[in-house]
Amino acid sequence: MSKLYKKIYLDILEEIKNGTLKTGDRIPSENELAEKFNVSRITTKRALDMLAQRNIIERYRGKGSYVSDINTATINSTVEKENNLFLSDSNSKQELVGFIFPGFGNDYGGKLLDSVEKRCSKHNLAMVMKQTLGNSELEEKAINSLVDLGVRGLIFWPSPGKHYNNALLRLVIENYPLVLVDRYLTGIPSSAVCINNKMAAIELTNYMLEIGHKHIAYLSPPTGGTSSLEDRIMGFHMAMAEKGVRIKPDTILQNMRSTLQGYSNINLRKLRIDENDRNEIRKLIQNNPEVTAFITSEYLVAVLLYEVLVSLGKKVPEDYSIACFDTPTDIIDEPLFTHILQDEEKMGFNAVDILIKHIKESDTPPIHSEVGFKVIKGRSTQSRSMKAIQ
Repeated sequence: MSKLYKKIYLDILEEIKNGTLKTGDRIPSENELAEKFNVSRITTKRALDMLAQRNIIERYRGKGSYVSDINTATINSTVEKENNLFLSDSNSKQELVGFIFPGFGNDYGGKLLDSVEKRCSKHNLAMVMKQTLGNSELEEKAINSLVDLGVRGLIFWPSPGKHYNNALLRLVIENYPLVLVDRYLTGIPSSAVCINNKMAAIELTNYMLEIGHKHIAYLSPPTGGTSSLEDRIMGFHMAMAEKGVRIKPDTILQNMRSTLQGYSNINLRKLRIDENDRNEIRKLIQNNPEVTAFITSEYLVAVLLYEVLVSLGKKVPEDYSIACFDTPTDIIDEPLFTHILQDEEKMGFNAVDILIKHIKESDTPPIHSEVGFKVIKGRSTQSRSMKAIQ
């Protein structure tokens, strides 16, 4: 249980015990208590809910909370028992923080999770995880359940899309300790840790241009308000414009659906390629013979593209070069795909450090932290001059 709302709970109990608050007296509102104790309204709501659950106060919608008709012996017994529990909690070595994530594959997310856990352990914090599989309803339930559990703060890896669920909005409004990782939510004033996806896309596109690929196609699932995907396509456009390369609209596909099958270690052998995706890629190739390279916003989209190209009798990188964001590490050979490697370890460390700052200093303004990235060359790209020689 969070010490903050338990302290408020015990303070109100003590006022009832010593007669400061009597039967029928109005209890200060959630907002009034939040201002008095310098905490969020979520915290004060938990305290009042506890009192109501024990029939110590009665809550009336739109009217407020009032002291119930309860005898002195019951109050004394409750205060003594709760104080003992509070002392027991205070002597515990670890406090809880929550980590909510949609899931991860072997290309990205594992190191992030590991680094968050390591940093929490270093600061004597116990991490409680909730996986949402990219489902907004599960996401909202995860937020509510962890707050109810009494975690001191949340590290939140949002599901793809612009999910302004009520639970998340409440956290932001109440200034609850919260740090987003991997992406940020447009219009949500909260701390976030991620790479500069726009700059990463610029560097990846420049790499492809530098090795001689002038006509580059771009593939992505629907951006749907996902900041990372939106910034990546923007970076691609900026890099091409900087070099004076005109982009044909039909060489940009932002409706790849095959990879939207959940986010928990998807089995690539069972990746079902949507026929619409296959047809769209075929059409792009047929209508744009000048295209020699692809950039994809995600690793799984690169896998999808690779499979379709092979099915069409095309070779990578001899016929087409492919670059993407993130890829599994190959400990023996260089990775298949040229890709952007994100500093997941630093992302996790920074997220925990910022969360601790928010927990300790409730008036800390939102912090946007950018971590590093690298362009890693793989076996999926080669220069145009090499293709000419072949």
